[in-house]
Amino acid sequence: MVDRGGKQRDVRSYGGLALQLLAAVTLLFIAPQSACAETKHAAMVIDANTGKVLYKSHADEPRYPASLTKMMTLYMTFELVERKRLKYSDRITISAQAAAQPPSKLDLKPGETITVRNAVLALVTKSANDIAVALAEHIGGSETNFARLMTQKARAMGMTKTTFRNASGLPNASQLTTARDMLTLALRLQDDFPEHYKLFRTRSFTFEGKEYRNHNTLLRSFAGTDGIKTGYIRASGFNLVSSVRRGDKHLVAAVFGGKTARRRNATMRAILTNALSKASNRKTRKPAGSPMLVASPKMVHGPARARPSLAPSKAPLPTGAPVYGAAAVAETNHEDNNAALTKPRMAEENAVSKHRIAIARVRRVGIGKHLASARGATNPSQSSTAPKSISELIAATGSIPSSGGIQNNGAITPAPSTHTPVGLMPNVPQGETNRANQQAETQTANRSTATGMATETAT
Repeated sequence: MVDRGGKQRDVRSYGGLALQLLAAVTLLFIAPQSACAETKHAAMVIDANTGKVLYKSHADEPRYPASLTKMMTLYMTFELVERKRLKYSDRITISAQAAAQPPSKLDLKPGETITVRNAVLALVTKSANDIAVALAEHIGGSETNFARLMTQKARAMGMTKTTFRNASGLPNASQLTTARDMLTLALRLQDDFPEHYKLFRTRSFTFEGKEYRNHNTLLRSFAGTDGIKTGYIRASGFNLVSSVRRGDKHLVAAVFGGKTARRRNATMRAILTNALSKASNRKTRKPAGSPMLVASPKMVHGPARARPSLAPSKAPLPTGAPVYGAAAVAETNHEDNNAALTKPRMAEENAVSKHRIAIARVRRVGIGKHLASARGATNPSQSSTAPKSISELIAATGSIPSSGGIQNNGAITPAPSTHTPVGLMPNVPQGETNRANQQAETQTANRSTATGMATETAT
């Protein structure tokens, strides 16, 4: 009886031990996969001299951009400054919506103003969300409309897997990008606006007696770094896009999903150091940017009272909920058609109707003249000659009715207003953000716990 009981106890002991071993082996296989899923980063390094990819890891998988979004907000701003529709000395007014944004921020109150130059520096250094929204409202009328223009600009650049929903990078489940797309944008900033790009090297900036240091500490700790932007939300981890020049070598790199800012920076240093040994000293890459279009609204054979439309074409937004993995890469986006670059028409077209005649002359740099379609033409988002730059977007033609608004080239032409977004005006004069558009703007920060996202604290 004792032996039998002892044997039974031994069997039970062996059975329990076997179960424990099985559980341990299972954990050995499962735990690394779970950790990998949580910590898996995305990264890419490009030789800016040649355009060659020197390193990549999950470079085309969708990621949340966080404050890297502000790179596009700044691109849009630089374009308007370059086209003299905006001046660095111009002042923008902080709206209640802008002031309500969560950190990181300058914490300006509604009604306070800031110059465009200081706004740019606030985005570059402090990554101020309130200023990003104010800038978006000043240019686009509302942050929602500005985000549409950002997405359409991304498509025109070839950033096919990027969708913007706001100007700051605050949490939104459908605001996605990739490491490759962000490096495309970084190169365009350098190629298209070399003088404005120099602002990204600013290490600190003082506003109203307070100094704000740049969150990009590689400017001080990694030799040759000349920019460009950090970003963080809980769902994205710590992101960084960097540009490094050493001698005649020039690299741009992106890292997404760092566990901490320190780890992200360490990863960036490692991949840049390795890539520098492979980088070329000779510049053979041609600028990726296509010629930008300059809008010069001008009346032809029309009555003096007729004015160009103040409203831009409205870019369609992608449909469907955000998905990840292969499905996210294949997600349908109706804006892809807007990215096709076609040769401009060489002949001017004047559409005569019972209404006032208005056309906008759009000049493509180095190519010639292109006349925008008159009122009643096909929606620009469906046309092969759809706008490719902000200047072209704001050159939609048509006349302003005596009251209300009319449908014109797929956009509603608003009635005259004393407050018109500067980015939508035919000339440079200033005006506060259109309050009606502000009230209609949807809440941009998605703080739903279901998505696992938190407020922005960019580093």
